[in-house]
Amino acid sequence: MVTPSPACPDCGAPLPAEFTTACPQCALPLTGAAAGALWQVTLALHGVERHRAELLRQQAELLAALRAQRDTRQSGPARPPASPRWAPPPVAPGWAPPAGWAAPSGWTTPGSRAAEVSGRSAQTVLLVLGGLLVGIAALVFTVVNWGSLGLAGRAAVLLAVTGCALALPPLLRRRGLTATAEAAGTIGLALLLLDAYAARAGGLAGLGSLDGAGYWAGATAVVGLGGLGYGWWLRLRLPLVLGFLAIRAVLPLALLSAGVVDFQAYATALVATSVLDALLLLLANRAAARTRLGSRAPERFALVVAVGWALLGGLVAAGAAVFTDRLAEAAVSWVPLGLLALLAGTVAVRLRDRGERAWPVGAAAVAGLALVAAGGGTLRLPLGAHWAAVGYQLTGSALVLVTVPLLHRTDPRLRGLPGLGAVGALTALAAALAALTGLGPALRAPTVQAGRVWGQHLSGSWAWPVDGAALTGLALLAALLAVVTVLRIPGAASGWPAAGTAVVAVPVLALLPAMFGLPYALAVAVALLLVLAAAAGLLLRPGHPAAVAMLLTALVLALDWASADRTASLLTLALCTLLGATLAWRLRASAQLAPSAAVGTVLALATTALAATDTAGLSAPVVLLTVLAVALATAPAAARLAQLAALSRAVECTGYGLAALALALLTAHPEPLVLGLAAGAVTALGVALRADRRPGAGYVGAGLALLACWVQLALWHVHSPEPYSLPLAAAALLVGRAHARRDPAPSWTTDGPGLAAALLPSLPALWLADSSHWLRPLLLGTAALAVTVLGVRLRRQAPLLLGGTALLLTAAHELAPTVLHALGLLPRWIPLATAGLLLLTLGARYEQRLRDMRRLGQTLRQFS
Repeated sequence: MVTPSPACPDCGAPLPAEFTTACPQCALPLTGAAAGALWQVTLALHGVERHRAELLRQQAELLAALRAQRDTRQSGPARPPASPRWAPPPVAPGWAPPAGWAAPSGWTTPGSRAAEVSGRSAQTVLLVLGGLLVGIAALVFTVVNWGSLGLAGRAAVLLAVTGCALALPPLLRRRGLTATAEAAGTIGLALLLLDAYAARAGGLAGLGSLDGAGYWAGATAVVGLGGLGYGWWLRLRLPLVLGFLAIRAVLPLALLSAGVVDFQAYATALVATSVLDALLLLLANRAAARTRLGSRAPERFALVVAVGWALLGGLVAAGAAVFTDRLAEAAVSWVPLGLLALLAGTVAVRLRDRGERAWPVGAAAVAGLALVAAGGGTLRLPLGAHWAAVGYQLTGSALVLVTVPLLHRTDPRLRGLPGLGAVGALTALAAALAALTGLGPALRAPTVQAGRVWGQHLSGSWAWPVDGAALTGLALLAALLAVVTVLRIPGAASGWPAAGTAVVAVPVLALLPAMFGLPYALAVAVALLLVLAAAAGLLLRPGHPAAVAMLLTALVLALDWASADRTASLLTLALCTLLGATLAWRLRASAQLAPSAAVGTVLALATTALAATDTAGLSAPVVLLTVLAVALATAPAAARLAQLAALSRAVECTGYGLAALALALLTAHPEPLVLGLAAGAVTALGVALRADRRPGAGYVGAGLALLACWVQLALWHVHSPEPYSLPLAAAALLVGRAHARRDPAPSWTTDGPGLAAALLPSLPALWLADSSHWLRPLLLGTAALAVTVLGVRLRRQAPLLLGGTALLLTAAHELAPTVLHALGLLPRWIPLATAGLLLLTLGARYEQRLRDMRRLGQTLRQFS
């Protein structure tokens, strides 16, 4: 393809191929900034023309396709394509469409803004405002200007306006003004209520003598039913809604007219109205009704109102049942609450085909709440205020027992049962928690007595109160959990309900002797029997959650019960020690249970030793040393169990923890602390004989031995640093030499710590102590000289520098008095002159260095 020769922008003559500064035809200059800009504009215009030609071609093709589609259309209007709405391309500023031209639907004209309010919204606002203004005007006319017209005139005006408002909707619907018809019909129904008010206020036909509540009950019934029929006949939604709302007040007003003051009656009226609403909603849910109304908005609104009305009735009934002190009124609450439960259950069954499971579950939960409120409110009065929680717990438990067997069925009508069961379970659990708070004094009583027995060395009788209602509530929860464990909830783990049963049942059984006033020893025996039973269950079914939970709960309660008496504590701790050792050995194959049992065994043995020595009247240091002996005895025991790694590790780590605790408590008793540290050091060094414990145990043993030496030196009132530092230095040098044999390392790593510990602590003591003492300088200087010579001989840096530094400081200490004495013999001007000469020398050297730097800079600049 040959590129055409460019043409002159002015005359259009072709330009030569070679470069030229002006057009050969018209002499137009073709160089410079203006010529370059003109050339770019010309090229851009050519591009626009080409693009316009392409767009015109596409427009012709699209028009041809649409005309062909129009010609081949068979019947019915063509459905618009489901494609994004088109908009015309942007145009040049100042362009306007020709006269009479209108943009197609969906197009936006240039410069127009998107509407912030849709046409339908604006229409709705206008109609609502208009209807409100008309209603307010009618109310003002009725109330304020009532006395300006006669009876016939006033009635004629109101009836005429009402008749016009009710007669307009048919005409408006035929003209297609449906929204305006809705507004007119709603205004007409509102005017009917004003007509009723006007008729009674004016005493028309003796209406003024009627009871107000009864009159308005009838008026709202007429307006409500009329609104429903009127809206259904004319297919108007707002009159339907207004009639539906007006019916709400019929039954409450009728009860008020009859002089009824019982809250349960009003609650029944509210729930009964919701039942009627449910029937209306069932009729409206049919296809014919939906087609007639043209929308599901009235149905949804009615559903929300009906649900709210039913819940309001349930709240009124439940509140009256909870706060009343009359059994008859509480029993009557079954009428509204039972009706609400029946309605909610029916709704849950009807909603079985919904995709979401939350709707039937929620409806069933409402039914459960109604039944709990009715049952608990009725049972609480004969049981008494103290046992009220038990009444609600019985109702909740009954719901759970009814629900759990049905959960195994696959009937879709039972999809809401989890909601019913959840309400029952939560009710039973809440009542049990309330019972548990009531059992607090019973659970704390042995602990309080233990403080007196072990802390104050007091003994004697003590009260152990047990709340019967609280214990009954806990027993009911245990029974419920046991039944649920047997029945098994689908999809739930089988072990956890059993574990919950064990946790709840053990305190109930353990507190029974105290509740019946039986002897204290029998209560402790029952707790120990529970421990033995749980241990047997764990041996039969290792790892079962119920057995583990029962054993832990029984152990805690048995130790708590026994702590109130010294003899019982010793027997219980001894039994726990034997039981723990048995479980640890029998369950040694379990990686979780055996170590836990081993830890418990060691702790129980240490506590037994503590209790025995304290009961024997021994002093606190002896008691702590006994506990330390038990802790140290775990080291050889762990070595014997080395083949059982998990068990051995548990025993050993528990012993270490007990030993650390005992030594920490012994710090208040220095003399026994020395014995404890020495025993710990010997034990740690013995553990170091094991190949797998050698490095760490050896360090710990050396550290404990060093601490024992230091504490003993402090007890002997030794203040010199050398007895404290030399053992540490010897240990550090031994460890460093042993490390150097295995792995050659720098002298600062192997010898530096030991030499520093040996030499450096003596230097401050040398300089700060009395200078007349000659032994420390002699020994320190000799040792420093030997270390320095050894460093030179072995060519090791750490001995050379540390020994040399110590030797230099020792010599300086010894020469310092002589130097000071010599300085005292010199004239006083000599030190001053010496200092001046030194400063002058430093200044001259500094000036010389600056001069040399300046010369170097000049030389570098000459090179550059």
